[in-house]
Amino acid sequence: MTRSFRLLAVVVGAVILLVLVNQVGVGTLVDGARQVGWLAIPIFALHALVYWLNAVAWWLSIAHLPGCPPLRTLYRVTVGGFAINFLTPVVNAGGEPYRIAALTPWLGSKRAGGAVLQYVMLHTLSSLVIWLAALLLALTLPGVSPSIRGGLVAAALVVVLALQVVRSGHRGGFVAAVAGWIARRRLGRLSVWVADREAGFKAADDQMTAMHRERPGRLAVAVGVDSLSRVVAAGEILLVGYGMGQAMSLTAGFVVSGLSALTVNIFFLLPWELGSREGSLYLLFGMAGMPVAVGLIAAVLTRGRELVWAAIGLMLAGQQARQP
Repeated sequence: MTRSFRLLAVVVGAVILLVLVNQVGVGTLVDGARQVGWLAIPIFALHALVYWLNAVAWWLSIAHLPGCPPLRTLYRVTVGGFAINFLTPVVNAGGEPYRIAALTPWLGSKRAGGAVLQYVMLHTLSSLVIWLAALLLALTLPGVSPSIRGGLVAAALVVVLALQVVRSGHRGGFVAAVAGWIARRRLGRLSVWVADREAGFKAADDQMTAMHRERPGRLAVAVGVDSLSRVVAAGEILLVGYGMGQAMSLTAGFVVSGLSALTVNIFFLLPWELGSREGSLYLLFGMAGMPVAVGLIAAVLTRGRELVWAAIGLMLAGQQARQP
């Protein structure tokens, strides 16, 4: 991605954010944040459980590997990886190399790469499951117009297709094939980097397909636990609404949280999700029949929570993973 494109993405995101803030009003946002008050503490703390569930799901997927690190190490690496991803302004992929490096003393470089890639695939599966559930539940909300309903149905069909593709890749392996295709293209440093690691990609494929073939029950539980982390994360939305005296149903909170995550991933090229998160929460709170200002306040608190956990993650990332 060129520097000009990155700059354009930042400008677009910033303009969206400024327009939304102007519509709601800075005073309204400040008053709303004051209303939430002490509830900001459980809102921030909630992600301790979210990351723990992520770590448990990851541990379930690799516990059978010789030298698998303990859950506490995976938790530290999970939070540290989030922090580095947060500091990677575009695509949010910087945490994966850190996770591989952190697990290499335990698993060796090839199996560490496979373990990280395996969790990426698992996390993708759980994301698609949650997004599909959110899209289907959104159809039950009373304020959804026919045109929006049609868009939700179309999006659900796309997610179902993506779910089938990812499940097929997890079952049959495709990472090595994609890596080989990239290596054969003249894409400069990317092709060279991929070519140097083709053996590692093959090992990652082998790990994923073996998991699907030999331990399908464990894989299903891991996807379920990771999906549960997304459900818990939706509590953040409910707490913000409650703090502002706008009680939301569990269904509405889950829909807002799930579809906001989907929107952010669609516009992944916007650095730091600038504008995409605020815009999605603004629109989704309105669709759920809530004041749109609550959506922007939720976005502000989410930013604060990310900064707090990024600081915690960087401290944890500073501790090198050690072999037992």
